[in-house]
Amino acid sequence: MRRLNAHLPKARRTLKELLKEDPPSVPTVDGGRIIMKPAELGQLAAALPEEFKERVRLPLVLLRRTELGPGTFTLMGDRAEEFALSRIVKGYTGSYDEFVRTQGKPQLFYKPEVSELMRKFHTLLVIGFGVPEQRE
Repeated sequence: MRRLNAHLPKARRTLKELLKEDPPSVPTVDGGRIIMKPAELGQLAAALPEEFKERVRLPLVLLRRTELGPGTFTLMGDRAEEFALSRIVKGYTGSYDEFVRTQGKPQLFYKPEVSELMRKFHTLLVIGFGVPEQRE
């Protein structure tokens, strides 16, 4: 599993930090770099409330979870990133506090949603392979 996920980021950085960098990038576990497109960063920043520019860390890592069903992914990150993705791909319109209060379990993202995200934010997302929870 470690080899399969060697392309994942070693460290993630906030959207605000990456907006200031040229070129915006983060290191990967295998020693490479993930370079992000400034236009995609700007598009993401425009879709989020201002305070989330310091809370959302990139790249967003979606883990393929075969034990949850075909084409099912979870987000590796915190509730702020889950809120951001839910706004972008699921059309969530409530506040962050409402999101935290009403969404008890981690959000699941499905292949059509992930495909849409990849089309819009290709350089801001990384797909990894998750381990079934009972084996973690």
